[in-house]
Amino acid sequence: MVILKIYNSYSSNRLIYFVKSDILLREKLDNAQKWGDCVLREEKKAEKRQELVGVCLGCFVEKGLTVTTTKDLCKAAKLQNGGIYYYFSTKEEIVLACAEEAISRIEKAAFGIVFEDISDIQSMMDHLGELADKMSPTMRFLVGVCVSREYGEKVKPSLVRLAARYPYYTGRIAEILGCTDEEVAPFVHLSILAINNYMIFAERALFDPQIEAVKKELSRLAERKGRNNR
Repeated sequence: MVILKIYNSYSSNRLIYFVKSDILLREKLDNAQKWGDCVLREEKKAEKRQELVGVCLGCFVEKGLTVTTTKDLCKAAKLQNGGIYYYFSTKEEIVLACAEEAISRIEKAAFGIVFEDISDIQSMMDHLGELADKMSPTMRFLVGVCVSREYGEKVKPSLVRLAARYPYYTGRIAEILGCTDEEVAPFVHLSILAINNYMIFAERALFDPQIEAVKKELSRLAERKGRNNR
């Protein structure tokens, strides 16, 4: 009889243990599912946010920084009024994200042309001129952000990060041309200055003389590399 009671007590405790273990396991699985769903939602939100940055940048470029309203942005993004604030906290956050995107587009397009066409200096400079025409509205939006009292100081870190990448590009160009960074650096910066000025002011007079000087010097460096490789 005593043995039976002990056995029943043992069986009961084991049953309670298994029930509790099952409950804990289910809770863990539920929490894991909730966490997974949360991660998925955040990933989709981030993807949508990046898509909206492109839409908003286009809207700012078309309408202008100072006159574009959040209502305009929501309409362009096909969201209900105020719906954009599900993805951004403030209009300032939208503007700064668009400025970062503008910097990225100009940088990737310009240096993409450089590294694709640098074997033909004339072609490279012609393509950079075409890019300047194409990206001029985007650059003017970016300048508007930079000179704005509201956003100017806050966009500076993005510009500083861009400037910090110039030595890397200079080094790659120098390597391709077979020269030192010091030889090519002034002409990289002169090209950047000329293209920026042209995108902002749309004046060939600010662009052509500087670009001609750059073409002449880069061609000389490329020819020197050719002679050294013979």
